[in-house]
Amino acid sequence: MNIHIGCAYTVGKSWKNYDCTPTSRIEKIPIIGKFININEKRFPKEVMYGDIVKGPLTEPEQAENIYCSHTLEHLPLESMRKALVNIQIMLKKNGTFRLIVPSLSNRVKKYQNDHDAHKFIELISMGKKTEQRSIIGKLRNIFGNTAHCWMYDDKSMLMELKKANFTNVRKCQFGDSNISVFSEVEEESRFHQHGGDPEVAFQCSK
Repeated sequence: MNIHIGCAYTVGKSWKNYDCTPTSRIEKIPIIGKFININEKRFPKEVMYGDIVKGPLTEPEQAENIYCSHTLEHLPLESMRKALVNIQIMLKKNGTFRLIVPSLSNRVKKYQNDHDAHKFIELISMGKKTEQRSIIGKLRNIFGNTAHCWMYDDKSMLMELKKANFTNVRKCQFGDSNISVFSEVEEESRFHQHGGDPEVAFQCSK
């Protein structure tokens, strides 16, 4: 079994694709869901609702591979730690977990180079640039969950993975898993910022 956590619009045919946004559930309501357009795109029909913070998405040690890209940063720190514990429970012995989160250190370096505070706040996605006054805008704020709650660098994420008892932890890059099913869900652009600097990306096992 392969588990994709926080899949958004990217689904793999060999994966169980989960996202915890309520929008994906609302869109599946018979008849009504067809007329509700909260986001610019609709979620693929393969997306299932699943909240990894609330508990494992499978029975223990059933997942051969788990992938989580640009998702954990949207959780408060303590919730992220619960998510890692639940992921560790789902993973089979010697299974593979790959994750990516935005790199705080690379964004700080950009700020140190250009001293553009507005650009920095946008890069870390922890500020509020405008106030949404329309009904759709307010719904997107409620259901979209696009803001970042916490940020990480290599050192802090490595520490969190070890605290959650993951083993064989290493930094990873796009396509270096040597496991073919990851090609269905991995996107090279997610491993790098727009400027080409690497994000925080790790591969580990149980």
